[in-house]
Amino acid sequence: MHRELKRLADGRFDLLVIGGGITGAFLALDSVLRGLSVALVDKSDFGAYTSSASSKLLHGGIRYLPKGQFWKVRESHRETAIFQHIAPHMTRWIPFLVPTESGSLMKGRAAMKAAMTLYGLCSAGLDRLIDDPGKKAPERTFLPAGQARAVCPLLTSRQGLTGAQVLWESHMFNSERMTLAVIKSAVHRGAEVANYLEVKELLIHRGQVIGARVTDRLGGDGFDIQARVTINAAGPHVQAINDSVPELRLERRLTGFSKGVHLITRQVEPEYALAMTTAKKTEGFVSRGGRHFFIIPWRGCSLIGTTNVPFTDHLDRVRVNETDITEFLADINTALPEVHLTREDVRYAFCGIYPLIARDIRTDTYQGTGEYQIIDHERANGIKGIITALGAKYTTARHVAERSLDLAMRKLAQQGPPCLTGKTRLLEGDINDIQAFRGQCHQAYARELSPQVLDAMIANHGAAVHELVAEGHRLDLLQPTATDREVLDIEIRHAVGAEMAVTLDDLIFRRTGLGTIGHPGSLAVQRCAELMAGLLNWDEAERQRQIALVEARYRFA
Repeated sequence: MHRELKRLADGRFDLLVIGGGITGAFLALDSVLRGLSVALVDKSDFGAYTSSASSKLLHGGIRYLPKGQFWKVRESHRETAIFQHIAPHMTRWIPFLVPTESGSLMKGRAAMKAAMTLYGLCSAGLDRLIDDPGKKAPERTFLPAGQARAVCPLLTSRQGLTGAQVLWESHMFNSERMTLAVIKSAVHRGAEVANYLEVKELLIHRGQVIGARVTDRLGGDGFDIQARVTINAAGPHVQAINDSVPELRLERRLTGFSKGVHLITRQVEPEYALAMTTAKKTEGFVSRGGRHFFIIPWRGCSLIGTTNVPFTDHLDRVRVNETDITEFLADINTALPEVHLTREDVRYAFCGIYPLIARDIRTDTYQGTGEYQIIDHERANGIKGIITALGAKYTTARHVAERSLDLAMRKLAQQGPPCLTGKTRLLEGDINDIQAFRGQCHQAYARELSPQVLDAMIANHGAAVHELVAEGHRLDLLQPTATDREVLDIEIRHAVGAEMAVTLDDLIFRRTGLGTIGHPGSLAVQRCAELMAGLLNWDEAERQRQIALVEARYRFA
């Protein structure tokens, strides 16, 4: 996978996809599977914005029960099941504990039992989409209060505890690599893609969008990409891009943005994820008392998210500040005093933004929506050749792409197969029995690599593990890049040579995840910069500039 800008400039594509997040990634894959020629561009790195700034969960949809959106529960559960099939190496099932309490109707055992009954009805039969029995979710159970306290001591002093529901949710080892895996699968089948290629304006001719004018943010050159249909899937940036053609309008114009912060802390609970309520409000017909946050065991740490903070700055300046961290820690310690989290426990923090369509933006109420928008601008605004696909959740991005491509196919008058992304395994996910595959890898490489390193490699690279290990042997690059991380030097070389990593930030935070559980250490950062400099011909000034940009990630003003 390489940046071939000349191919983008010289080609005329059936489809141009703007945005390399998870929705854009599935648009590209869906397109090539249906026989279309497709180009995909992103102004930054693939999945660097909203798609990377999540709790890494593929939600089964239970969050939609309080709003009575039963169809969305089923949609989310179906999409979660599909991810188990197409990327079996990248997900795991983790048990969530949802406490029940006395003295509150909505937090009581009866209400929880009713919710689980509804949830089961909404998701009935969808496990058939998962071929590998080892990827099916375990059964839901309810733990009485004593057992709940025994398995999770953090609940020991919780007043009025009557028990805890165990609800299994799907969690990604690395959501950034999931997005990349979809893009790599599209490229393998013929898609042309490039990161750091920014759309400056849509090209319009006689009332029809015919592509986009782009600028290479690495080299500075600008050129046009021609396409019969363009799909704007740039997430929070869709409105700004559409504004280059004044007639284009969203069905529900974005009224603002909210920032969601996640913290990576010392591990406070090694086995169970916890769903806790805060004093913050949430919209819905019924409520268990307030906006939830999750504490999820992840890679030897706790991943805790998320907040709801109105954001009014420029979209390119989204970052965590010390106030975000302090206020979130206060919410966490108020809801669960037993964790005793301090600022020193925070190893890393990241954030993303989600669009709001509410007229009245309230600072104390979660107003995010799980609703996506797919706009046919020919029908809505009289402008041909352009569709906007504004997704809302990582989990349902594949379905948003499917519906958007159905519309694009009609506009192209293109005959082709129906959507195949729900059945087609990703390039590195062609594994029929994930448990057997792990066992084979551990047996084959036990003398060379630790179990922890192998598990991380399988989660990140799936069926490509054998190729990577063989290449690592040949080049003598099987040594760990950092002493306390599971990343090998061969993965650094692979990211640059085969996965379009062009900055140190790409490498450390998205291709490998070296930096997403805390600073990997100056020696590791220097080692990565040294390897990349050799492969990309950086001089010393550029190497130091790249290091400085990475170090800035860990400073929260």
